[in-house]
Amino acid sequence: MEAFATGGATNVSSEAAKGIFYEAKRHIRYVITCKKYVKKFEEKHETLIAKRTSVQQDVDVAERNGEKIKADVLDWRNRVDKAIIEEEKKLKALEVKAKNKCFFGLCPGIMSRYRLSRKAEEEATTFGDLIKECQFDRVGYRDVPEATVHTEFVTFDSRKKVFNDIMESLTDSTISMIGLYGMPGVGKTSLAKEIERQLQEVKLFNSVVMVDVSPSPDVIKIQDQIAESLGLKLEEICVVIRARRLCERLMNEKKVLIILDDIWEKLNLEEVGIPFGSQHKGCKILMASRNENVLSNKMGATKTVVVGDLDEEEAWEFFKKMAGNCVESADLRPTAIEVANRCARLPLAIATVARALRNKSAFVWRDALRQLQKPYLGNLNEISAEVYSAIELSINHLRSEDLKQTFLLCCLLRRDTSVEALLKYAIGLGLINGVDTLKEGRDKLLTMLNTLKESCMLFDSNSNDEFFDVHDLTYIVAKSIASKDNQVFSLKKEDVVTDWPNEESMKAWNKICLQFPSINRLPDQLNCPQLSLFVLFSKDHSLTLQADFFKEAANLKALDFTGMQFSSLPSSICLLTSLSTLCLDHCKLGDSITIIGGLKSLEILSLVQSDIRILPKEIGQLVKLKLLDISWSAKLKTISPGVLSSLSRLEELYMGSTCIQWGKSSTASLAELNTLPRLSILQIQIPDAMVAPQDFFRGLQKLENYMIFIGEEWEWEWLGNPPDSKTLKLRLSTDMDGLDRGIKKLLKKTKDLHLDELKGVKIALQELTDEENLSRLKNLHIQNALDIEYIINDENDQFTQLESLTLQSLPHLISFCPQHETGSTSTSTLSQHELPLFSGKISFPCLKKLCLKSINVTRVWHNQLSTASFRTCEKLTTLKIEGCGSLKHIFSFSMAKCLVHLTDFKIIGCHCLREIVLMEEIEEETQATMTLFPQLKSLKLKDLPLLIGFCSGSRTQIFEFLAVKSLRIKNCPEMEGFICRTSMEGNQCIYSEVLFNNKALFPSLEEMSISDLTKLKTLWENPLPFPKLREISIMRLPNLKSIWQNDPKSNSSFKSLRQLHVAGCWMLKNVFPASVARDLPQLNDLKIIHCGVEEIVSKVEESLDSENTFTLEFDQLSSLVLCNLPECKCFYPARHTTKWPMLTELEAYECGQMKIFGTQLDSPPPLFLVEKVIPKLQRLTLYSDYIAKISGAQFSSSLFHEIKALTVEGNRTKSVQDFQIPFLERFYNLEELCITRCEVKELFCTGGDSSNNGTYSRTLSTVRKLELRHLHNLKDHIWKQDIQVDHILPNLETLEVHNCENLVCLGSSSASFQNLTTLKVWDCKGMKYLDTCVAVQGLSQLKMLIIGECVSMKEIVASEEDEVTCDIIFSRLKTVGLVNLRRLKSFCSGNHTFEFPCLEEVIVSGCPQLEIFCKGVLNAPMLQSVEYGVGKGHWSGDLESTIQQLHSTKVWYQGIGCFVLSDISKSIEIWKEKSLDFNNLKVLEVQECNSLKYIFSASMALELVQLKDLKVKNCAMMEYIIKKGAEETTIDTLPLLKLWRIKLESCSELKSFCMGSITLQCPYLMRIEVDDCPKMYAMASPREVGGGEKTSFFNDKQLLWVQVFCVNLLHLTVKGCHNLEYLFPSSLIKSFVGLVGLTLVDCENLEEIFFIDEAAAAEERITETDLFTKLKLLQLIRLPKLGTLCYGDNSETLSNQKVVFKNLTVLEVEECSSLKFIFSVPMASDLVQLERITVKNCRTMESITKKEADETAIDTIQLPKLWSLTLESCSELTSFCMVSITLQCPSLVRIEVDECPKMKADGGEITPFFNDEILCYGLRNLNLSSTNIPKLWQHQDLYELMRCTRNLRQLLEASLRNLNSSSNNIQNLQSEADEIRTLVLQQSLVETDITSLEPQASGHTTLCPKSNKLDDRGLS
Repeated sequence: MEAFATGGATNVSSEAAKGIFYEAKRHIRYVITCKKYVKKFEEKHETLIAKRTSVQQDVDVAERNGEKIKADVLDWRNRVDKAIIEEEKKLKALEVKAKNKCFFGLCPGIMSRYRLSRKAEEEATTFGDLIKECQFDRVGYRDVPEATVHTEFVTFDSRKKVFNDIMESLTDSTISMIGLYGMPGVGKTSLAKEIERQLQEVKLFNSVVMVDVSPSPDVIKIQDQIAESLGLKLEEICVVIRARRLCERLMNEKKVLIILDDIWEKLNLEEVGIPFGSQHKGCKILMASRNENVLSNKMGATKTVVVGDLDEEEAWEFFKKMAGNCVESADLRPTAIEVANRCARLPLAIATVARALRNKSAFVWRDALRQLQKPYLGNLNEISAEVYSAIELSINHLRSEDLKQTFLLCCLLRRDTSVEALLKYAIGLGLINGVDTLKEGRDKLLTMLNTLKESCMLFDSNSNDEFFDVHDLTYIVAKSIASKDNQVFSLKKEDVVTDWPNEESMKAWNKICLQFPSINRLPDQLNCPQLSLFVLFSKDHSLTLQADFFKEAANLKALDFTGMQFSSLPSSICLLTSLSTLCLDHCKLGDSITIIGGLKSLEILSLVQSDIRILPKEIGQLVKLKLLDISWSAKLKTISPGVLSSLSRLEELYMGSTCIQWGKSSTASLAELNTLPRLSILQIQIPDAMVAPQDFFRGLQKLENYMIFIGEEWEWEWLGNPPDSKTLKLRLSTDMDGLDRGIKKLLKKTKDLHLDELKGVKIALQELTDEENLSRLKNLHIQNALDIEYIINDENDQFTQLESLTLQSLPHLISFCPQHETGSTSTSTLSQHELPLFSGKISFPCLKKLCLKSINVTRVWHNQLSTASFRTCEKLTTLKIEGCGSLKHIFSFSMAKCLVHLTDFKIIGCHCLREIVLMEEIEEETQATMTLFPQLKSLKLKDLPLLIGFCSGSRTQIFEFLAVKSLRIKNCPEMEGFICRTSMEGNQCIYSEVLFNNKALFPSLEEMSISDLTKLKTLWENPLPFPKLREISIMRLPNLKSIWQNDPKSNSSFKSLRQLHVAGCWMLKNVFPASVARDLPQLNDLKIIHCGVEEIVSKVEESLDSENTFTLEFDQLSSLVLCNLPECKCFYPARHTTKWPMLTELEAYECGQMKIFGTQLDSPPPLFLVEKVIPKLQRLTLYSDYIAKISGAQFSSSLFHEIKALTVEGNRTKSVQDFQIPFLERFYNLEELCITRCEVKELFCTGGDSSNNGTYSRTLSTVRKLELRHLHNLKDHIWKQDIQVDHILPNLETLEVHNCENLVCLGSSSASFQNLTTLKVWDCKGMKYLDTCVAVQGLSQLKMLIIGECVSMKEIVASEEDEVTCDIIFSRLKTVGLVNLRRLKSFCSGNHTFEFPCLEEVIVSGCPQLEIFCKGVLNAPMLQSVEYGVGKGHWSGDLESTIQQLHSTKVWYQGIGCFVLSDISKSIEIWKEKSLDFNNLKVLEVQECNSLKYIFSASMALELVQLKDLKVKNCAMMEYIIKKGAEETTIDTLPLLKLWRIKLESCSELKSFCMGSITLQCPYLMRIEVDDCPKMYAMASPREVGGGEKTSFFNDKQLLWVQVFCVNLLHLTVKGCHNLEYLFPSSLIKSFVGLVGLTLVDCENLEEIFFIDEAAAAEERITETDLFTKLKLLQLIRLPKLGTLCYGDNSETLSNQKVVFKNLTVLEVEECSSLKFIFSVPMASDLVQLERITVKNCRTMESITKKEADETAIDTIQLPKLWSLTLESCSELTSFCMVSITLQCPSLVRIEVDECPKMKADGGEITPFFNDEILCYGLRNLNLSSTNIPKLWQHQDLYELMRCTRNLRQLLEASLRNLNSSSNNIQNLQSEADEIRTLVLQQSLVETDITSLEPQASGHTTLCPKSNKLDDRGLS
């Protein structure tokens, strides 16, 4: 065992030693053979580089062949590159080290050589492996190329929705085929390519393929395009096999999108090989076409999306981008805008036109515009070839010739023609074939139009649904096609024709369309044998037709003459045997239409608004007539008997707004209508249902469509009477019992039902429907029914199709349906008053429009959402609620969430409304952001006096209004925040006072108008984004302190802002934070007027570098208005520069200290440097102070050449003539001149110098418009009679005269206004007539005459009694407006002849005494109606008859704005008849009405929504102004929301303004004047007040306008109210913070002004800061019992610590015999603004001020502004202040003391009047009379006084003037004078002879140097 072990150990040791040896040998070899390893590495390295180079050469070849490189090749190449670079670097480092030696250079570096060898061996092995891997047969491969990235695509906001819809559809698994359509050039292809690009980026599809299909699709080509895009090679020839292979390839794609562009007809997808639908759900297809029908019907698109044209802004921005910045230059911009507009907002047209004009000269642009405006036949330079070809191709591809000809006819007529007119022409021309009736023809035409719209050849008109429209470019191409070979002759309004084309051209015409061109004459004969259509619209009454006009036009089929005047129709019209359509609308025909009876082929006859008086029997010969339209023919009263019954083929009869005298023997009977077997459409007005024969209405059951108006005064809409209507309107003169049952039968078919003035009916529809189902109704309108309580009786009645519901003026309406006791509805426990309007089971599943006006329901819907409630509103789009005074909220939150389709929402005049949405259940919601009304676009809140907010929200909730574009809030004085957030402080509710407090999001808001929110203090608090907000209007926010409460800094929320108007915000200190102002790139219009701003832009934060100049760039601002900013100091309160490159309109005046114009040398610098800004201006408003600077040499004369409109605003603080015409010489191009508020006595001053006429002529020769405003010094006439105005203003076209109250007439001569076209005179109170009959004969060019608010005007044209009659011709006058001329009796009282050949519009409103137009002959042939209200007109055949009839029917009182009520005029009759419309009444004057005890009942007062001014005078029996009757229990609030003045005078029995338990709301009442109403004790009282009962003038329980809104009351005057004991209870004191003037006169029992005590003050939290902080004038006159302001005050002063008059300026106290003192010392110390004190006849007055024992801390009273002190006839008055108080009056210049005998020293000591405690160094006028003043000054004070007084001479004169000679102290005063003289001489302070200072014989002592005149304050 040991031997064995020993042997084994030996063997092991031997093997170990051998291994160690070989290992050592290997390592030693690395050291010895280092070069060998390195050489091997180098060989491998070279080989690898060669391989790398070879592979790269193959890669380069592959890439040049468009191949992609294989992944393994790229990987190998990358690894080789990395290995070579990295290993070479490492090896070289080791090689350097290996060369170094150790042991002092005696031995090589062993370790370095070792490491080098090892590394070389490793890398050689690595390189060898890479060499072995380089075995590539091919380095590249062919692949499908990636789609091209379209970088030029322009994103438009209007396309975002289209794009998003498509992208959403592509992700919708239920949609496989999507259609995209639009007209040529609209950008379909570009949009499709952008979709392709984005989808490639986001990898939503594995493959996206786009193919151009084209009008003639090639299947093989389409297949190849798809295959190549997918990398598929189709080598087969057979189309079917290719389709299979392509389908297989597409099926392999998990998600693939095929885009098929430019589809014209159906493309067979199976034939192409495209799987669709269930074949491959991953395959989506997007198709683009011009025709929606192709996509929807032929291709089966699941969804289609239309691409419309761009909006106006987008089109202009795109045009600018394409054309370059040159379009922004001032001279090119107007032309460029016109060119852009002519591109029809089509991207393709914009791009081609703009690029063609890019950087071109201005004349090139003008020529391009000319071509676009007036395209010539055959010349298509106005549009690009691409656009023309595209549109022409679309027209040529219309499927039938009839469709093509109809389209060309549409283009010929264009937007001026309605669909009904097109129908008449199309039927006449035979374009509608294969139909038997007009209804079938209309249906076919509508189908054709729909086809054209689907093809994007036509589109709906923006103005009216009954019209169509055509794109401008489509029109140009269509006109070019239609005009080939001269087949069409077409002229528009702008065309002028002097000579007609030659006869050869005329012979080729087949259509003539002349739409209001300027034509001198028509040819004698229309030589057009091919002519089929002739349309002529004209307003030229001189055009005539010769008798043979139609002789050579026998082929005519359709003829339309509109607006022509015929003495008789040409006899040749009878030759038109083929004529099918004849339209003579708006024509003067007289009795010449009998010839029409010979046109036997006539099928359509239209005589709309013609002047025919009778429809003659010859019309009955038109046996083929299918349509007769005689609507709006006001003179037509008679239809010959038998005419209607003879028209056996008549299908449609239109007689709307034509008052036929049915029932008379000379007129056809209504029964004739029952004999017409084919009659299917009837529009007729029957004034009285009783004239209809028995069973007449039963015979109308066959009608398919009808509009039947029964009753008088129904208004027909001019364009709102569609032929497919089923409308019945009933206004009955009797009750419902006698109603023809035929009418009830018609109701079964009626879709549009209007009921007015139903009498004795409590359930509106019960008796009418005979309990029939009302499911057909689409529109229900019920109004003016006093008795209606419910609409229906059975809640099971269903209105399944009702779309519109209007309930108006139903004061007793309880609910839509009565509440039944059975059932368990949520309303069963409610009282009738609490019932919602809609409750129970009734529903309106289709209701879209709901209008509620003047109804008294307390709720619209129940708060708890029910199924019926949901179905009532789920489709509602329009909601308007107006005058519903009992509503406190509109919706519950759950109901509001249901209104997902609401787009238009208006709430007006609901005076109890607190919130729109009641958020009772909001706490249950968990969402932080909630969307309300997701489709709401327009929201209007107006006249809501109690509204606190739209809804309430918590701190965390945010409400989002996604779609709102327009927000208007007006006259909501309690509103402090849109989303109302409240917090409690003590027992008071504190509101946020921020409108947008980050709780309401409006991401789409574009327009915002906020006005008359009296409590609002801030608009935005840390504003959230308003990215689209364009227009902001902020008006009359009296407490607004900031628009942006916190500077939004970098927030870009308002970058889209274009217009900002701010007015009437007197607490506002600045408009913009700096960060907002410098980031308004789109701001175009900025207006700031009547505000208290101190700076326009607030300063940036202090942390910013104050040394830097702040730059404000308003790059787009073109209009800037800064007016009446008295506190303004600067534009920006630090170093800054402003840039206004686009400013063209500037209006700036009365801007406080801010200097508007100046030069660079001025300090402080002005807002504008004249040399930079003025040369660019076109419109400028100047302060008159600048006239001298402009007239002088301060400004260069060349600066004003570009100004075209100038307004000169007078300086109201100066009473000098501040306007001179000659200064205008510098305005070479002036076209408009406005002079306002200037002290102008004569406009043109000749001064006997005739050369002035020449000066004026040179100055004003370019003026076309002259405005004169507020020139009160113009007396009698504008200018003198001898002024040659026609020479001075030779080109004057417009004259406007406003508010020139002393003008009696214009005072012109017949030559004054020879070129005048427009004359407006407004609010000239003294004007009695416009001008004389001689002068008005010079108005030969006048087109418009408007006169309004001239209260003294009795006639327009004055006439003298003995004046010779004459003919007065207004040859061009088109419009006459007479508005609110309360004394106007006639246009002219003389017997003259008046001719108005062009008169088309007469507006008469608020002229109650207008009885006749004129006494002489009157002719106005074109006039067809007199408008007497908005949308209201009347016509009685001629103007004179119409005026007389309107007067006799008292129509003038409807909508009257100003009314004078008196017993001595007819107005009292109108009043008692209750025919006066109060809704528009603004001014009411009641004078000498002794028959009235009160004016309004409460219900009458509810209609005074516009009343602003109320005056009542000399009404001896009047007890109340408003009296609530016993039956008016439901009326508890009267909103007089616009009332600003109440004046009550000499009403001896008047007790109170309002009597009854009712609350008045007058939020804007500014002035109350009560004079000589001795029995009046209160403004409002709930009941009669008995004797001895103490009442206040203002009752806090009755006057909500005091309690809440009286911050706007400025002036209160109460005179002669002997029952008055005090004015205000304590609860109202804080409400009068805005009072400026308080006058109390002759109130015998007035003891105090406030009834207040300490307890009341504590309860109401009354502090000094609350009281009368703005009061400036206080007058207390003849108040014998007045002892103090406040009840319970024992201080014996007029005021105490509770009353503070910090801004009091004037104090007048007279004949207040109970007053001992006026001010307490603390009160007097606060009178820092007091300027004048007058105290007279106060016999108990002891002192002006009184110091109490505890008021020891005050030893000085400063009255720094007091300049006048008058003390008169105060027998007990001893001094100004009874104790030692220093009185400092540095501004005092006048003292008058008269009849105050006790003003002397106490204790017999001689105390001077002016002692060391009275300092008044500015005194100049001292008047002392009947006093016992022993001495004026103390000696030691005199020296100081003289040293400090600047004008001693006046002082000395004042010192001794008017001293009474009977004074016992005359000797003392004379001695004092001597002392003064000596002191003055010693000090040498004056240079005057004062020895003349002696007592005078008269008893007065005066100083006699030269006297100085004194101003109204006694100042020199």
